[in-house]
Amino acid sequence: MADIAITCAGVWKSYRIYHQRSHTLKEKVLSRRNMFEDFWALKGVDLEVPSGSTMGIIGANGSGKSTLLKTMARILTPNKGWVEVNGTVSPLLELGTGFHPELTGRENVALAGSLLGHTRRDMEKKYDGIVEFAGIENFMDIPVKNYSTGMYTRLAFAVAISVDPEILLIDEVLSVGDESFQMRCHQRIAELRAEGRTIVLVSHSLETIRALCKRAVWIESGVVREAGLSHDVVGAYLGGVHKRMTQPRERESLPENRYGSGEAEITGVQFLDADGDEVPSFCTGQSLTVRVGYRASGPIEDATCGIAVFRADNHTYVFGQSTQGSKIKLNLAEAGTIDMTLPSMPLLKGQYLVTISLERAEVKEIFDLHDREYSFVVLDNPGLPMGGGLIHVPTTWTISGSPVRA
Repeated sequence: MADIAITCAGVWKSYRIYHQRSHTLKEKVLSRRNMFEDFWALKGVDLEVPSGSTMGIIGANGSGKSTLLKTMARILTPNKGWVEVNGTVSPLLELGTGFHPELTGRENVALAGSLLGHTRRDMEKKYDGIVEFAGIENFMDIPVKNYSTGMYTRLAFAVAISVDPEILLIDEVLSVGDESFQMRCHQRIAELRAEGRTIVLVSHSLETIRALCKRAVWIESGVVREAGLSHDVVGAYLGGVHKRMTQPRERESLPENRYGSGEAEITGVQFLDADGDEVPSFCTGQSLTVRVGYRASGPIEDATCGIAVFRADNHTYVFGQSTQGSKIKLNLAEAGTIDMTLPSMPLLKGQYLVTISLERAEVKEIFDLHDREYSFVVLDNPGLPMGGGLIHVPTTWTISGSPVRA
């Protein structure tokens, strides 16, 4: 089928995990114990990649993403099922494969090109473009063992991308180098897309998947959990991550993160959108409501509910609010909910952790405190101008006397 570049039909792939190896022939003959077990990295994967499309593959570490890509590249043979590939393939799986540390950058360009099926004359024609793309013109005549990690990977990527394949398989290599080099990589990928090349991309960067891929596949424990438009698949994946992170746990199991007298208890926390639906992610500028469920041993007067938000990557304290600070008198019933709403949530892209507390306002008695036990994700809002830092700040620019509002 010319309109399908790659077909995976019922693909199963296993690896042997050895618990004990025989060191002698006698041990191998006499030992009757099972010294290994089969780990199934792929379990009946069915997948079609249309010609000329860009498809992303996402999932946690160990989910089977790279194994699937290697079966597409014919590096691995499935135990069961089959893979059909229509077109020439260039796999960018492990940058630097084929490089010899004692050879110079110039010599390794020719060597790596030969492993990709190109003659020395072909690589000589491509050489100037490769060096310009890598941006290391002054270091091509020294051994690559003296290269920094960034220089090494940049040259390897430049060599791999110089091939003009019909199908390009990329495994987590778009994050090499500095910002300018990454921009060149993304620009080159965009050029290949415009030329109608088929691209399959494995990445942990969900924003890269959303930006480069129209469709995506979520792999979990070797099984395709979801396939479809990249925005929908990324949302489903984030929902799964959020659900695992916020599943209720016993108070006794995390005494350092949850503590209090227990006179009132937090029973659940939800993150709601403008329609009141519980969602795992929000875009900057959208409405976000934090709903805190509670129960108390009896009616409690003069209580306060506090909510603090931290960045997940470095635990930077972003902001905090409380009913007491907002001059709200909070009397707890035996059970109920407390909502805090941000009509236009200003946080920029990232993952955030949330601390929730129930306290007695005057004497600061802590009834229940869950320290950074809940999380949500913020995505870029394409309708807002890009900015840096932690929050989006609306601004007005004046150019030649004409105000332009952002």
